[in-house]
Amino acid sequence: MARPFATLILGLPLLVFPACGRKGPLEIPPGREPMAVEGLTAGQRGPVVFLEWTNPVKAVSGRPLTVLETVEIWVFDRGLPAGGRPLASAEVEQTARLARRIPKEEFGSFQGRASARPSGMALPFVFDPGPAGPKSLAFAVRVIDSKKRASDFTVPVAVDIRACPKPPQSVEVRVFSDFIEVGWLAPDSNIDGTPLENVGAYAVYRYEGDGPPRKLTPSPLAGLTFEDRDFEFGKAYGYFVRAVAPGTDGAVESGDSSAAEIVPRDVFPPAAPAGLAVVAGDGLVSLSWRPAKERDLDGYRIWRKEAGGPAFLPIGEGVVRENSVTDRSAAKGVSYVYAVSAVDRTGNESSKSESGPVVAKGARP
Repeated sequence: MARPFATLILGLPLLVFPACGRKGPLEIPPGREPMAVEGLTAGQRGPVVFLEWTNPVKAVSGRPLTVLETVEIWVFDRGLPAGGRPLASAEVEQTARLARRIPKEEFGSFQGRASARPSGMALPFVFDPGPAGPKSLAFAVRVIDSKKRASDFTVPVAVDIRACPKPPQSVEVRVFSDFIEVGWLAPDSNIDGTPLENVGAYAVYRYEGDGPPRKLTPSPLAGLTFEDRDFEFGKAYGYFVRAVAPGTDGAVESGDSSAAEIVPRDVFPPAAPAGLAVVAGDGLVSLSWRPAKERDLDGYRIWRKEAGGPAFLPIGEGVVRENSVTDRSAAKGVSYVYAVSAVDRTGNESSKSESGPVVAKGARP
């Protein structure tokens, strides 16, 4: 009779222990979603609004962020319903449209030139510049991680669209000894097709290789040419120009003109040395001249011939770096004519500056 009771006692743990497990659904710790995008800016350039921002690298909890899967760009085509404040995700999704979804595989296409920071990105948003085009646009950005957790949207950024000029035309470059001249033609109309009433000025940009473009004009430039004096021969450069439309709310630049690329070559000889003076002494002839001003000067070459002789011959090998020299090889009683030429580091040589005849004197006993 005791066996059934013992069996009942042994079976009680099987009924009690399962009741000590989890209670209710599994809860995910809060704060694992990505932090919001930072530094969203937007600016018009021609028929494009350029957006720039920085992707987050941490979750809301402060922990390092898992891999970002997607960046979403949303646009308010008719301006903001209420500006200057954060909008809930549901409000953005109801009043804006998803303009672009960038998957992680394409992040590299929107980085690089956009920002010096690895997480910086930029997107050109092209709009219709015609009469029926938008008068104002606003944008908000959010990111989604590999677990499909979305960040909050950024505070929307608005841009008032203006009818700015088309890009300048026919950009050309010419190389001179001390500057590169960039020239162009004025645009023929605004981006919306209306007649061009006023181009405030122009902005000139230069890039080197795959590097980012650098503005060469701190303030808008009047006229249709620009001289770039900060360059090096043998380096590859590209130039493009933007028209600048003035306005009470700030200037707006056009899109980029076509680029003109060039590798300037130094084919320009230095100027001939000036002020050559020759004085005969005892057993020597001294020469001096004014220093050359070329920044790429390598030195000077000294020449000599007998007066009435057919051609100059060089004295010594190579070039001298000083602007004076002494010839101790002149023969006594012979009338000589001296000359000096300047040579740059590329090997270009100037014409010769000639002296009058000079007779070498004999050395004193």
